[in-house]
Amino acid sequence: MDTQLLQYRLKSARRKKRLQIEDRDKQLLQLDKERKRIQKDPDYKKEVQLDEPYQKGWKRLFVLKPDIQKSEKAEFYQQVLNLINTVQYHYDESFKKPKRKGRWHKYSHDLPELKAISPYDWRMNKVILSEAQRNCFNKVHYWDDTHHGWNHKYVFLFPELFKIVVRPHIVTTIKIGDVLMEQRLSFIDDVMDKAGGQYRLWKLKGGSYKYWRSRYKCEKLKYVSPLKNVPLHLAEDFA
Repeated sequence: MDTQLLQYRLKSARRKKRLQIEDRDKQLLQLDKERKRIQKDPDYKKEVQLDEPYQKGWKRLFVLKPDIQKSEKAEFYQQVLNLINTVQYHYDESFKKPKRKGRWHKYSHDLPELKAISPYDWRMNKVILSEAQRNCFNKVHYWDDTHHGWNHKYVFLFPELFKIVVRPHIVTTIKIGDVLMEQRLSFIDDVMDKAGGQYRLWKLKGGSYKYWRSRYKCEKLKYVSPLKNVPLHLAEDFA
């Protein structure tokens, strides 16, 4: 009788494997919570004001044109610019980037571009805009190479109101991080990067792949067929 009860208590190889997977999933979820807690901790990185500011290279960004700064809507457009502005940093004032093509050396001048608002941020109003400011944006459709489908974004209608300037990049504050927190965060990142831990975590938290499939209405490759929804008299052409 005791031998029969002992047989039911033994774990099969399949159950052992299942328990190992569940244990790793719990570990990934716990590490993800710990990572978020560390990143939100005010002691993780403290901002300290410098006694003597110094210049660290140059920065290139958009500003209002002089005539717009003197207009009545200067504050209105400045608020919009603060949300969509792009800042580039470089050690040289010319912002030249070496680019080699064949045996010839050239320089590229990649100018900054105004940020476009994503559909999610526009719908949830993550970028806080008034109704008058929202009317200054236009919906633009484009082909998304990442997701292999059509997408859209919201672009500012009047980029001619701004101009690009180059200014010295003055550093007035530095961030001092906690050493133990940084070591722990580095350990968590290493665990997530090994053996597809980050992809497994995405699947446990809802599955970004499933969201991508539903958003762009894509089918699995095994279900893609040229004969699907084709009338019978036209299907003979594929034979």
